[in-house]
Order: sequence, then structure tokens, then C-alpha cells
Amino acid sequence: MLDYTELKDKGGLDPWPTMEDLPFVSVLEGKPIHSGRFDIGGFGTRTSAGVWQCTPGKFEYTYPGDEICTLIEGRISLVDEGGRTHEYGPGDTFYTRKGEVVTWTVIETIRKVFHTHDPDAVELAHEAAA
Repeated sequence: MLDYTELKDKGGLDPWPTMEDLPFVSVLEGKPIHSGRFDIGGFGTRTSAGVWQCTPGKFEYTYPGDEICTLIEGRISLVDEGGRTHEYGPGDTFYTRKGEVVTWTVIETIRKVFHTHDPDAVELAHEAAA
């Protein structure tokens, strides 16, 4: 069992690829820098969970998988595909679906616990072929 009451503040966050290098992110303002750690899975796996942190900035993000996350610290403003603005802070939880395009504005450096699932990930295709 992963207990994020304990794991949320555990260190081990590593720098992640720059947002400019990610095909599903378009930086709109600032120079947001993100880091994180995987407690389950990793980049490109069907299922992953861990902690992610990002400094202030604005970017458009096309979700490569379904995700549910809970903010641990910081403040963000998200604009969904319908043009609705959502403000989130510590303790708030939200869900996004694969392919959804959301504009993020990180107001104060955030840290979140995340769980992602991509049923189309290569990992699943390999299991189906076996």
C-alpha cells in the first residue's frame, strides 16, 4: 500500500525533461520547471503514480492519459476545453481524461500527488500480444 499521508513529503524528486522537449506541452509564458518521482510505473507506462512539482508559468497540456491528482501545496488556475476556469489549492483534487487540452497557470510552485492510466500504452499492447 502507498500511503501518501507519509509519502507526499518524501524527497527524491528528480528533474524531468524540459517542458519544451515534451510533445504534449506548449509553454505560453514564463519558464516553468518541473520535477517528480514515480512510486509506481514511469514515463510511457500504462499506470503510474507519484509526486510532481512545478514552478510558476503558463502552459497548454494535452493529457497523454487519464489522470487524477491532489494538490499538496501551491496554487494553480486551469482553463478547460470549455473555457471554464478552475482555481485549485492544497487539498483540492481533480480528474482529466486522455486527450483533454488544459491551460495551466502555476501561480505558486505546486506539488501534487498523481495517478495516471493510459489504456493505449505500449505496455498494454505487449501484454495483449503475449
